[in-house]
Amino acid sequence: MTLDRAMLFRIAATVALLVMIVVAARPCANATSKFVTDFDDKKGSASVQMPKPGTVDQSATPVYEQLKPNMTDEEVRAAIERAKARNHAPPADAAPASDAGDAALPVDAP
Repeated sequence: MTLDRAMLFRIAATVALLVMIVVAARPCANATSKFVTDFDDKKGSASVQMPKPGTVDQSATPVYEQLKPNMTDEEVRAAIERAKARNHAPPADAAPASDAGDAALPVDAP
């Protein structure tokens, strides 16, 4: 078996590519790792806006009304009004808003 110049060039090019891959693998892996892990460093304007799991206020989530295909127009309107009233009403545990002047009056004042 004899090797001509074209075959020797292909072998040398393949060996050079393999050496380059082995040498460049570590720096490329480090750069990729740094790029991916830098997203968790809280460096951008969006980091303040994104909530973490478990910290979202579930009471602010609207409650949806079920609309079914066999509902009449009156039933649909009533369901929409119920949903609007429920989602715009203050929470049950919230204290009613009062004037600053009323706060100084005693409860059993005439």
